[in-house]
Amino acid sequence: MVLKLASALALGWAMAASLGVTAAFADVTDLVLRWNGKDGALIAERTLDIAAVEALPQVEFTTETPWTDGKQTFSGPSLGTLAALGGAPVRDARVTALNDYEMNVPAEDWETLGAILAVRRNGELMPVQDKGPYWVMYPISSDSKLNTQFYHGRMVWQVKYIDFQVD
Repeated sequence: MVLKLASALALGWAMAASLGVTAAFADVTDLVLRWNGKDGALIAERTLDIAAVEALPQVEFTTETPWTDGKQTFSGPSLGTLAALGGAPVRDARVTALNDYEMNVPAEDWETLGAILAVRRNGELMPVQDKGPYWVMYPISSDSKLNTQFYHGRMVWQVKYIDFQVD
Protein backbone atom coordinates (compact mmCIF):
# COMPACT_ATOMS: atom_id res chain seq x y z
CA MET A 1 0.00 0.00 0.00
CA VAL A 2 2.78 2.44 0.93
CA LEU A 3 4.64 1.56 -2.26
CA LYS A 4 1.50 2.22 -4.37
CA LEU A 5 0.98 5.59 -2.68
CA ALA A 6 4.63 6.55 -3.17
CA SER A 7 4.42 5.51 -6.84
CA ALA A 8 1.25 7.57 -7.35
CA LEU A 9 2.84 10.61 -5.73
CA ALA A 10 6.01 10.23 -7.80
CA LEU A 11 3.92 9.95 -10.97
CA GLY A 12 1.97 13.09 -10.00
CA TRP A 13 5.16 15.07 -9.37
CA ALA A 14 6.68 13.81 -12.62
CA MET A 15 3.58 14.91 -14.55
CA ALA A 16 3.64 18.31 -12.88
CA ALA A 17 7.35 18.72 -13.63
CA SER A 18 6.80 17.77 -17.28
CA LEU A 19 4.23 20.54 -17.54
CA GLY A 20 6.67 23.07 -16.08
CA VAL A 21 4.79 23.33 -12.79
CA THR A 22 6.80 23.89 -9.62
CA ALA A 23 6.49 21.76 -6.51
CA ALA A 24 3.94 24.17 -5.11
CA PHE A 25 2.02 24.00 -8.44
CA ALA A 26 2.53 27.74 -8.97
CA ASP A 27 5.27 30.27 -8.53
CA VAL A 28 4.77 32.06 -5.21
CA THR A 29 5.59 35.33 -6.94
CA ASP A 30 2.63 34.97 -9.31
CA LEU A 31 -0.46 36.96 -8.44
CA VAL A 32 -3.81 35.44 -9.36
CA LEU A 33 -6.63 37.89 -10.01
CA ARG A 34 -10.21 36.66 -10.36
CA TRP A 35 -13.45 38.50 -11.05
CA ASN A 36 -16.66 36.97 -9.76
CA GLY A 37 -20.26 37.91 -10.54
CA LYS A 38 -23.03 38.58 -8.03
CA ASP A 39 -23.87 34.89 -8.08
CA GLY A 40 -20.25 34.00 -7.25
CA ALA A 41 -19.56 32.57 -10.71
CA LEU A 42 -16.11 33.17 -12.13
CA ILE A 43 -16.22 35.79 -14.89
CA ALA A 44 -12.50 36.15 -15.62
CA GLU A 45 -9.11 35.14 -14.26
CA ARG A 46 -5.65 36.51 -14.87
CA THR A 47 -2.22 35.56 -13.50
CA LEU A 48 0.48 38.22 -13.32
CA ASP A 49 4.14 37.78 -12.51
CA ILE A 50 6.10 40.51 -10.72
CA ALA A 51 7.21 42.09 -14.01
CA ALA A 52 3.58 42.40 -15.15
CA VAL A 53 2.55 43.92 -11.80
CA GLU A 54 5.42 46.42 -12.02
CA ALA A 55 4.47 47.31 -15.61
CA LEU A 56 1.18 48.74 -14.31
CA PRO A 57 1.01 52.38 -13.18
CA GLN A 58 2.69 52.62 -9.77
CA VAL A 59 1.79 54.60 -6.66
CA GLU A 60 4.45 55.40 -4.07
CA PHE A 61 4.17 56.72 -0.54
CA THR A 62 6.18 56.75 2.66
CA THR A 63 4.57 55.57 5.87
CA GLU A 64 5.22 53.84 9.15
CA THR A 65 3.65 50.49 10.00
CA PRO A 66 3.37 48.42 13.16
CA TRP A 67 5.54 45.73 11.52
CA THR A 68 8.48 47.82 10.29
CA ASP A 69 11.02 50.14 11.93
CA GLY A 70 10.67 53.80 11.03
CA LYS A 71 9.31 55.25 7.84
CA GLN A 72 9.32 52.98 4.81
CA THR A 73 8.59 53.79 1.18
CA PHE A 74 6.14 51.43 -0.51
CA SER A 75 5.28 51.27 -4.20
CA GLY A 76 2.92 49.25 -6.32
CA PRO A 77 -0.29 49.54 -8.28
CA SER A 78 -3.47 50.84 -6.74
CA LEU A 79 -5.91 48.06 -5.99
CA GLY A 80 -8.21 50.03 -8.31
CA THR A 81 -5.76 49.59 -11.18
CA LEU A 82 -5.81 45.83 -10.61
CA ALA A 83 -9.61 45.77 -10.29
CA ALA A 84 -9.97 47.67 -13.59
CA LEU A 85 -8.15 44.90 -15.46
CA GLY A 86 -11.42 42.94 -15.30
CA GLY A 87 -13.28 45.58 -17.30
CA ALA A 88 -16.29 45.85 -14.97
CA PRO A 89 -17.11 47.91 -11.87
CA VAL A 90 -15.96 46.21 -8.67
CA ARG A 91 -17.46 46.64 -5.19
CA ASP A 92 -14.76 44.90 -3.13
CA ALA A 93 -11.86 42.50 -3.14
CA ARG A 94 -11.24 39.35 -1.12
CA VAL A 95 -7.46 39.26 -0.59
CA THR A 96 -5.90 35.89 0.26
CA ALA A 97 -2.37 35.30 1.57
CA LEU A 98 -0.10 32.32 1.02
CA ASN A 99 -1.14 31.00 4.46
CA ASP A 100 -4.85 31.33 3.49
CA TYR A 101 -5.49 34.40 5.68
CA GLU A 102 -8.28 36.32 3.97
CA MET A 103 -9.69 39.80 4.33
CA ASN A 104 -12.26 41.84 2.43
CA VAL A 105 -11.14 45.23 1.18
CA PRO A 106 -13.97 47.47 -0.06
CA ALA A 107 -13.54 49.58 -3.21
CA GLU A 108 -13.72 52.71 -1.02
CA ASP A 109 -10.30 51.76 0.38
CA TRP A 110 -8.57 52.19 -2.97
CA GLU A 111 -10.86 54.92 -4.27
CA THR A 112 -10.56 57.30 -1.31
CA LEU A 113 -8.00 55.92 1.16
CA GLY A 114 -5.13 55.14 -1.23
CA ALA A 115 -4.76 51.37 -0.68
CA ILE A 116 -2.16 49.81 -2.97
CA LEU A 117 -0.69 46.38 -3.58
CA ALA A 118 2.92 47.09 -2.65
CA VAL A 119 5.53 45.14 -4.59
CA ARG A 120 8.54 47.18 -3.39
CA ARG A 121 9.64 48.51 -0.02
CA ASN A 122 12.40 51.11 -0.05
CA GLY A 123 12.99 50.39 -3.73
CA GLU A 124 13.56 46.66 -3.24
CA LEU A 125 11.31 43.75 -4.12
CA MET A 126 9.91 42.22 -0.96
CA PRO A 127 10.91 38.60 -0.40
CA VAL A 128 8.30 36.07 0.76
CA GLN A 129 10.23 35.72 4.02
CA ASP A 130 9.61 39.43 4.73
CA LYS A 131 5.94 40.02 3.89
CA GLY A 132 6.35 39.79 0.11
CA PRO A 133 5.97 39.36 -2.70
CA TYR A 134 2.85 41.55 -2.39
CA TRP A 135 1.49 43.47 0.59
CA VAL A 136 -1.75 45.46 0.77
CA MET A 137 -0.58 48.82 2.08
CA TYR A 138 -2.33 51.96 3.25
CA PRO A 139 -0.67 55.37 3.77
CA ILE A 140 -1.39 55.07 7.50
CA SER A 141 0.95 57.85 8.56
CA SER A 142 -1.10 60.35 6.54
CA ASP A 143 -4.40 59.66 8.32
CA SER A 144 -4.69 58.61 11.97
CA LYS A 145 -7.95 56.73 11.29
CA LEU A 146 -5.94 54.32 9.12
CA ASN A 147 -3.51 53.52 11.93
CA THR A 148 -6.02 51.31 13.74
CA GLN A 149 -6.50 47.58 14.17
CA PHE A 150 -9.49 47.82 11.81
CA TYR A 151 -7.26 48.80 8.86
CA HIS A 152 -4.22 46.85 10.06
CA GLY A 153 -6.30 43.69 9.58
CA ARG A 154 -6.79 44.59 5.92
CA MET A 155 -3.05 44.99 5.33
CA VAL A 156 -2.62 41.44 4.09
CA TRP A 157 0.95 40.41 3.26
CA GLN A 158 2.24 37.51 1.17
CA VAL A 159 -0.74 38.05 -1.13
CA LYS A 160 -1.38 35.20 -3.55
CA TYR A 161 -4.97 35.78 -4.78
CA ILE A 162 -7.32 38.69 -5.15
CA ASP A 163 -10.95 37.91 -5.87
CA PHE A 164 -12.84 40.98 -7.09
CA GLN A 165 -16.60 41.05 -6.63
CA VAL A 166 -18.23 42.67 -9.64
CA ASP A 167 -21.25 44.94 -9.08
